[in-house]
This record gives sequence, C-alpha cells and structure tokens, in this order.
Amino acid sequence: MAQSLIPFPSTNHPNVPISQRWIAFKVIHKSGGPSWAVVDASTYELHPAASAYLHYLLGSARSTNTIRAYAQRPAAFFTWLGSARLDWTDGVPVVSRFIRELAVSALSASEGTAEYREPRYRSGKTMNQYAAAITQFYMWAARSDLISEKTAAGFYETRIAYGFSGDRLLPGQVSKARAVRVKEVEEAPKLIDETAVESLLGTIANRRDRFLVALMLETGVRIGEALGLRTEDLHLLHDSRALKCASAGPHIHVRRRQNPNAALSKSSKPRTVPVTEAVCTLYYLYLKDRIDRLAHDPSPMVFVNLYSRAHAGEAVKYSNAVKMFYRTSGRAAGEPAHDKTHSGHPLETCRRAGPGRPGTARKPQRCLPTGVRARHRPGSPRRRRRRQVR
Repeated sequence: MAQSLIPFPSTNHPNVPISQRWIAFKVIHKSGGPSWAVVDASTYELHPAASAYLHYLLGSARSTNTIRAYAQRPAAFFTWLGSARLDWTDGVPVVSRFIRELAVSALSASEGTAEYREPRYRSGKTMNQYAAAITQFYMWAARSDLISEKTAAGFYETRIAYGFSGDRLLPGQVSKARAVRVKEVEEAPKLIDETAVESLLGTIANRRDRFLVALMLETGVRIGEALGLRTEDLHLLHDSRALKCASAGPHIHVRRRQNPNAALSKSSKPRTVPVTEAVCTLYYLYLKDRIDRLAHDPSPMVFVNLYSRAHAGEAVKYSNAVKMFYRTSGRAAGEPAHDKTHSGHPLETCRRAGPGRPGTARKPQRCLPTGVRARHRPGSPRRRRRRQVR
C-alpha cells in the first residue's frame, strides 16, 4: 500500500485531553454587556484558550454576532479534537484534517420526518468560514505565546503574481493566502422581484415594520445597521446644510456605535446611503404613528416598540425583527419563509437587494405601499413616472 504524502499529526501526545463536548455559551460580561465563552457541555468548565480568545475579541470591539460565530466554530473544533485524540498545537495538519471531516460529514436530518431525503453537506463557503475562524484563533495563540511562530506561519502561504514585459517574465504583486481553504462554488444571487416586494409590503401590519422593510429593500443596509439608526442619522431633506451635512439629497448615515438594543454595524467605517422619496414618505407616516402612540418618547433610536405596553418606547431588538420577517414572509407567500429567500433567512433577501452595501452600484428600487404616491421634486429634470403599488 502506497504511503500517504499528507503529514497526518501524531496521536501519541501525552497531554491530549479526554474527549469532551464543548459548546458556545452566552455569558454576561462584568462590564454589563453580553459576550460568549466556550464551556464544557456537562460541567460548564471554561476552555482556557478558546475563552481567552473570545475575551480578546470582546476587548477589540468586535460585534456580538462575530464573537458568537467565532465561539461556535472553535467549540466544534475542540470537540472533534477530543474524539480524534489530537493536539491542537500541531497546527495546519490538525486543522486541515478537521476541515476534511466537515466536508465528508453529512448534516443531521430533522427529526420527525419519515420520508427519505437526500443527505445534505456543508458548502465550501461554510467550511471556509470554519477555516477562517480557526486560523484567526491560531494567529492569536501565536501572539499569546501558546504556540510557536513557526506553527502559525504555516497557516498562510505567499503568492507572487507574475506578468510578462515583452519576452521577460517578471514578478508582480506579492500577497498572502490562507493555506487551509476549500474551493467555493459561486452562484448568482437570487434577488426578490417586484411582485414579491408588493406582496411583502402589502401584508405588513403596521407602519413601523413597513418602513423597516422598505428601508432595507431600497438601501441594502443590514438589519443591525437599520436597527442601530438614530434620528440624528436621518437627513431626509433635499438640502442638509442646516444640519451641518454636505451630502446632497435625502440620505442616511450608517455609523458604528454602542446601542441599547445591541444592534451594531458590521463595518467600522461610517458611510452615507441615499434614499428615495418613497422611504421618506413611509418614515413620515411611521413618525406620525409614533407621536400618536407614545406620550413620552425620549429614545433617540429610529425603531422603537409601539405595540407593547410593557416595552413601549424601547429600541426594537434583533430577535423581534427576525420574528416579524418570518411572520410577514409567511403570510405573503402562503408557505414557509425559508423557501422564498436565498439562504433560508428572510433578512438575506432584503440585505442583498439595495445599494447600501459597500461595492454595490445598483440604483435604489422604488417600493411604494398601497395608497402612497411619490411626488416629483420641484425643478428637477424630466424623470420616469413612478408606479403606484396596488
């Protein structure tokens, strides 16, 4: 039998821990904010290295969702290490073997279904997310003197782009790439069409949620960015110089800051996103509803609870927004919400639809609910007439 050229790690390490099941566990930091840790599923004992790494991410002002993802993936990695009797300090050979196990292991089928279903496997993008999270953990471990610099250096390989100058081959740009990675199959994004937009907006029960959906559809901002907006971020006038803003036309400012509902912008760089007159109209309708329902409204947040007596005036949380999207998408389609979106999540379709994400250049859509018409701007050039959504 031919000997494999892959340097599989040794299983004879004397310091390999016994098999344990590690899980990502949500904790409350002593400063008062939420965070995550990797603990033993039975004894709730902290994993020293993984939990220290998550504490480092919290101190680096990473998003709570980022810390949660970076807790779940190392937890799965360390659980697999125990059953495989391997030592994580071996570096690249251990991680590459773990990613290979993920590639060939089928996802667990949902319980309670008697009919046969084809086994599902993780996509290349999912496995690369695991590899990226674990690679960053190893980079931190090297800076913390938990592993050697030589072990950490194996996670990146140097690439040199060569080009021809006449008949001579000359080296070009030098870049680094992760050594542990999987090829991804790129698919065209599935965007929501105009009929689905009209159906979705027509089934939303209140003005606040209608404004939230239209804002995400026409600007492409993420749900955390939308829920983190404050009233000072909305510049919906044609001229905002009175607000000491030089940006022309109606727009919003997306900024990263700490918010009472834990909503956080993914990017640390602020940016300006233009909005259409339809979004401005929907905001004015929502603002009228907010003034009528709240006698005392000191919250600076744009999206607040209006329909709950116990939490009236408080900022809308991410979990409440997700429940709203599942309810409305189910009513609009007459079927489970995950069948009508790109990645199984109702927020994905809205997030992919607009130009607010960096690197996109698509013009904003015009999504008008029933009974709302956008008027032409005085003195503006001739434009195509906007249709009313019936």
